[in-house]
Amino acid sequence: MSTISAEEWGVLGFFGVNPKTEDDTPWPYNDFLYEVAREANSLSCAIAPAYKDVRIILKSNVVKTYELNAVGVDDVGYIEEANGKEVLEITLSPKESIRLVINPSIEVEHIYESAT
Repeated sequence: MSTISAEEWGVLGFFGVNPKTEDDTPWPYNDFLYEVAREANSLSCAIAPAYKDVRIILKSNVVKTYELNAVGVDDVGYIEEANGKEVLEITLSPKESIRLVINPSIEVEHIYESAT
């Protein structure tokens, strides 16, 4: 079975909070829910590593502003850039990805490259 490339320690370090899980099933076979808040924004991100499923909900002042429900994504990767910035990158397809940043503030960047 192919799982996401991000390892448990990388995702845990990225979010900086212990995830909520369905039961005691270990990584990568459980569904892990990470929830963080920065000022008026909150981010909920659920990852099922073995199934490559990702759910993201971004709220501003408790109002939902963005939601993603993706089943069978290409990959989820943890990246520490040269400047120290930590990124969780969800690759939806070879031409589409979402980059999450949570420090110092929550950022969601959706990238799409057209075929032309």
